Amino acid sequence: MQLNKKRNYLSLAFLVFILFLILLTRFAYLQLSPPSPYWEEVALGYDAYSIAETLRDHHGHFLPLVAFESFGDFKPSLYFYVLAPFVKILGLNVLAVRLPTILASILLIFGVAVLAKTLALNFYYKNQSKLANYIFYLALFLSTISPWLLSFSRSAWESTLATTLVVWGVNFWLFFVVKNQTKWAVFSTFLLSLSTYAYHANRVSVPLFALCLIFFYWRQNKVNLNYKALLISGLSALIIFTPVALSLFGQSGQQRIAETSIFNDLSIIEASNEQIASHGKTFWSRLIYHRYVFFTREVVLNFASHFSFSYLFVSGDGNPRHSIQSFGEFYYLDLIFFIFALFFLFSKRNLINLLLLAYLMIMILPAAFTKAVPHALRTLSAWPVFMVFLTFGIWQMLNLFKNIKTRKFLTIGIVLLYSFFFANFFKQLIFVYPNQYKQEWQFGYEAMVKEVARVQNNYQKVYISREQGRPAMYYFFYNQIDPKIVQDFAQHAKKDQGEFLNFANLEFVDKFDQLDSQKNSLLVRLKEDKTWEFYEVK
Repeated sequence: MQLNKKRNYLSLAFLVFILFLILLTRFAYLQLSPPSPYWEEVALGYDAYSIAETLRDHHGHFLPLVAFESFGDFKPSLYFYVLAPFVKILGLNVLAVRLPTILASILLIFGVAVLAKTLALNFYYKNQSKLANYIFYLALFLSTISPWLLSFSRSAWESTLATTLVVWGVNFWLFFVVKNQTKWAVFSTFLLSLSTYAYHANRVSVPLFALCLIFFYWRQNKVNLNYKALLISGLSALIIFTPVALSLFGQSGQQRIAETSIFNDLSIIEASNEQIASHGKTFWSRLIYHRYVFFTREVVLNFASHFSFSYLFVSGDGNPRHSIQSFGEFYYLDLIFFIFALFFLFSKRNLINLLLLAYLMIMILPAAFTKAVPHALRTLSAWPVFMVFLTFGIWQMLNLFKNIKTRKFLTIGIVLLYSFFFANFFKQLIFVYPNQYKQEWQFGYEAMVKEVARVQNNYQKVYISREQGRPAMYYFFYNQIDPKIVQDFAQHAKKDQGEFLNFANLEFVDKFDQLDSQKNSLLVRLKEDKTWEFYEVK
């Protein structure tokens, strides 16, 4: 009895420590790192503000269902609607815009821990509740300090929300497999279907993975199938997903495909044609060097790039907004335990392993068909599986030691080692990274557009450089322009796709050397040091 009470106190103390660590890593120095909202964030914020105030986006569309036009890139709709109440309550500011992602990342951490515990308790170490609790807390700690998730926990990312919905959808489905109760199947279906409204990649990966989940349920419960649950889930998924499926063939879906798909990469087609021509355009050369062969090779290489050592453990995603560049998506220490995880998977040859591998592969698959790989954002939905493998890999290593005291000593040592790696990463994230990559986050826009708003009525025209991207949206966001005014102006504004090129007496221009500026105008442009310069034309 006394031992159980002591164990409960230790569990509570560790949970309090984890909660403190979660709040620290998500909220500390939030205004410092990232140093400024990226243009996708201000777009999410301003359209959510427009919805909260007028029920229309800033282009004037009434409650868009599947996607918002935004800059002409048709962002999935869910984050806008999740964000709208935060903006309504807290106002249009950076904290309000980022708060849904922060909260989603916290739910995601607990979702991964619940997934690991569910797997331990029901599929790997059945009815060993003490071990399952150990797995839960270990997964909780590892997920909290993960570089990959931390990179997408402190700013507004739709993929973080989508990943949270998926992992809890998987959890509820596993509850359904174990308990065979209809409610868990319905909850799971709702969350998985809803995730397709949160991020583009999920519109491909989630339907594919849903088939795997159904197959897994059938294999586990084929003697006692719950047809009612399957029917309700199927109809629910059909109703929720149909608008998304139809949109894939509309303007929003085709626009996204055109922007990201490797099948629109002319260089691959040109390489194919060159090889065929250099081999005399023979039958066999047309067969071997066919463009489909080149595209297939590209897809395979793109997929494999997400498992490269450099990407996973050295420098991470090459986009500085997705990674701090000085760390990989995982710590070097993780590599050791991933190796143990492979032994764990081979030692537990059962259907749940195949489901987890399908989970991992399918969530990476959509990124293989796109440009700019490896891509940490598009494959974030695969992160929970990596964390589950990592957790069980650590236990597999500890399981080599039968002495309880030895295991406790090693556990403390592992936690301390991870704390060292995490402290180094967090120091880089907060104090080094913002200074090195502030221009990647459009740093300086806030001061510039507020100054423009202050002086613009003194000039006949104000010309603002588009060199750093999307100045109109920053102007709307930071000056909290009335959405009704923007919606009315949208009817006759000049646009580049969906991006405003003028507003009131403002002109957003690409090049100043071709500009025939009027007298009494103001030129706002970037200097070589990437600071904003105000130049008057009398």
